[in-house]
Amino acid sequence: MANEVMTVTGPISAADLGFTLVHEHIFLDLMPDAWVGPNYMNDPVLAEMELMRYKNAGGVTLVDQTSGGLRENDHNLLYDDDLNHLKHADAIRDMSEKTGLNILLGCGWYRETYYEQRLWRMHTNDIADEIIKDVTQGIDGTDVRAGFIGEIGAHFNWLSAIEERVLRAAGRAQVETGVALGTHATRGPQGLDQLDVLEQEGVDLSRVVVAHSGSYPRHQYHAEIARRGAYISFDRMGGLKTGIEYERQRTLNHIKWIIDEGLIDNLIFSHDVCYNTDYTIYGGGGYDFLSTQGLAVLGEELGLTAEQFNMIMVDNPRRLLTGEDS
Repeated sequence: MANEVMTVTGPISAADLGFTLVHEHIFLDLMPDAWVGPNYMNDPVLAEMELMRYKNAGGVTLVDQTSGGLRENDHNLLYDDDLNHLKHADAIRDMSEKTGLNILLGCGWYRETYYEQRLWRMHTNDIADEIIKDVTQGIDGTDVRAGFIGEIGAHFNWLSAIEERVLRAAGRAQVETGVALGTHATRGPQGLDQLDVLEQEGVDLSRVVVAHSGSYPRHQYHAEIARRGAYISFDRMGGLKTGIEYERQRTLNHIKWIIDEGLIDNLIFSHDVCYNTDYTIYGGGGYDFLSTQGLAVLGEELGLTAEQFNMIMVDNPRRLLTGEDS
């Protein structure tokens, strides 16, 4: 139903979404990029502590966009209070129950470096069927249903053949299931190529958010995403606390331009917590920077009003996730 979304603990009303972070990760493995240390998030105790900061600061909902390839190596590292091993989806449900947060879990596959070898042998429709099964039945053999498709990415500034196939499959699954979809597009204009593919598959682009839009600071890029009805995602907002001044000011300048151009209806903020160093305990902005400092910082720097901040953090995510007009 349009007025409901599927969380890891079951469906909830759109009215219950409240303050929403659209792009986050709770347990995550970025090691296929051959990075080290901070790129493996697998500590349930620490995750719960960080999530409770968000909850206690008024946070209500979080979309965990940890799709296939980002979660394959954690099954033996996540566990419940009785030390029973949990699959990723079960571990996310456990975290939702412990924190009281609404958590929507993503599905599909991340980007080529992270793909399972079997994907190269699969037809687009077969990949779509697996995504549809994640949404309608449960992820990875669990009964935890996905409430979101994504993040679905491109490794470089273009789509490889296999990435296009996976994206087309995600688009077909979106049309079939009606859940929102998020892409991954960094430091380049490939988000527009992704929208082209999704549009060809019949996706309503008002149900699509292009992640990491802020990493490609071109006004025309942001304007074109919005013009086509999709959402511009500035999802490393913890960088306003920890980033170098040049990048911080660049982010603020582009947010101001988007708002001044009247595109605030298509603007999304989140943190994309994906490294241990993003946690507050290690000096990062955590999951709670926006809910504790976002309005104060953006109000002081840009003159953002409480009404505008509420639109970005409550109204826009609700419209993306549900398809509601208002």
